[in-house]
Amino acid sequence: APAEPGAGGAPGEPLTAKLARRTVPGDLYERGPEEGYLRCTACAHRCVLSPGRAGACGIRFEQDGELRVPFGYVARHYVRSVETNTIFHVRPGARSLTFGMFGCDLRCPYCQNWKVSQALREPEGDGEPIDISAADLVETAVAAGCGVLASAYNEPMITAEWARAVFTEARRRGLVTALISDGNTTPEALAYMRPVTDVFRVDLKGWSADQYRTLGGRVEPVLAAIGEARRLGYWVEVVTLVVPGFNDKAAGLRALGAEIARVDPDIPWHLNAFYPRYKMRDRLTTDPAFLVDVAGVAYARGMRYVYVSNVADRVRELSHTRCPGCYEVVVRRFNYETQEVLLSGGACPACGTRVPGLWGPAAA
Repeated sequence: APAEPGAGGAPGEPLTAKLARRTVPGDLYERGPEEGYLRCTACAHRCVLSPGRAGACGIRFEQDGELRVPFGYVARHYVRSVETNTIFHVRPGARSLTFGMFGCDLRCPYCQNWKVSQALREPEGDGEPIDISAADLVETAVAAGCGVLASAYNEPMITAEWARAVFTEARRRGLVTALISDGNTTPEALAYMRPVTDVFRVDLKGWSADQYRTLGGRVEPVLAAIGEARRLGYWVEVVTLVVPGFNDKAAGLRALGAEIARVDPDIPWHLNAFYPRYKMRDRLTTDPAFLVDVAGVAYARGMRYVYVSNVADRVRELSHTRCPGCYEVVVRRFNYETQEVLLSGGACPACGTRVPGLWGPAAA
């Protein structure tokens, strides 16, 4: 791993300067035939970085002919249940240390983590990096009894070099590793992270070019990433936050379900309710009954694991995992907490049907 950058800095230093000092040479880039050409390959924007300039994410930048990338810090980290990362088929009931960084390749107006993900675009962002080594971050997870370590809260692929260093140490200590991603990534980044990563949990935010243009991206790379991640052997789960007036058309959501099922009908799909936040505080909360209807259609069309999990007081049944063979509950949950795991060796105890996931204590 690269040597970890030092801290230092003057009082009142801008966040961009603080982060620029906490960088190392990057791995995810390509050079072109002409001198000085440098293209970042961490996300699907594939930014060509001119001298001294950062990419769309604001944190990967060119300096003196090389790519500089974040390393040796986090923006925040918490220990919570693995289910709070909207991952249901991985170590149910385990604790997860989840860390996040600054910056993002998208600009979603409803982001719940905007104070870090949009910190370089918003004056109200939380701008104090916490310096920590990969080994110390993993030790924090182990000391807290975690079985999972996840990179989330912003787009983890734009800090892939740091995530890889952390995950390498986490794997050495026996932890399952997870990327909580917007999916706007590249085959190169997925291949780079796969040797040390078990889980690729993707936010699929819409189905149309117009929707993704609002967010600063495109839908095609996200759909491609879901397929590529499964091909590479990641465990994949997909989340769609259903926002009234943005992506709450039943036909569009049915099309998304069909796209996921085309890759693999065993991929869990989480339909989450929107709650007003960030730049969409004037929107209504999603009607849980609508989510139940969409989930029902997805099941009827062949998807095997569809969840509505963040309205547990209204839709408790769609938080559970059911056997696709006999429909008995095999994992019982409430409010992002696992209450009971009935699986036996990854199979339904009633009929013996295997239920896919990373259920055991060891990584995949």
